[in-house]
Amino acid sequence: MKKIVYLTALAMAIGCASTTVSAKDEKPVELTSAELSVAQNKVYTAPISVAFPATVATLQTLGYLNITASKDAGTISGETEAKGKIIYNILWGVGKKKRTQLASLLVEQTTPTQTAVKLNLSINESKSRGLMGNAFKDGQIVKTAEPYQQFYATLDAEIARRLALAANASAPSAVTATPASN
Repeated sequence: MKKIVYLTALAMAIGCASTTVSAKDEKPVELTSAELSVAQNKVYTAPISVAFPATVATLQTLGYLNITASKDAGTISGETEAKGKIIYNILWGVGKKKRTQLASLLVEQTTPTQTAVKLNLSINESKSRGLMGNAFKDGQIVKTAEPYQQFYATLDAEIARRLALAANASAPSAVTATPASN
């Protein structure tokens, strides 16, 4: 009887462990090209004078560095910080490798009160190789929904905050004047 109890407990433990491992090992579902296009684009009911700086602020909030922006062209780009790691290849010798995420945005005014934002995210892997000093980058577009959803959720909040500040600044203040006493 004890053997059955122990075997049952062991079977349950193995079942739980294999379920946990498989849940961690699941790869995020890649979006189709149509779904990716929807995830990358969003239109805001806000003028470009609000949406453009809000987009730059969102990149800063999410930890992007080396942000470059051109208001005239409507482009913004930034990349995440990454630690390099030393690698060794028998043919090339010692080298360095690092992975960063690059965000490229296009912010366009569609009407005086609407702005379209298009986000492209890519994972870039930079490698430099040993003695000859060769360096190159490989890039791949991010095709999962989560990073785009995270960016646009942060941008939604930033645009809402800036629109509220602008509305409060333009609202007449309720300052009352009191007559001076003599």
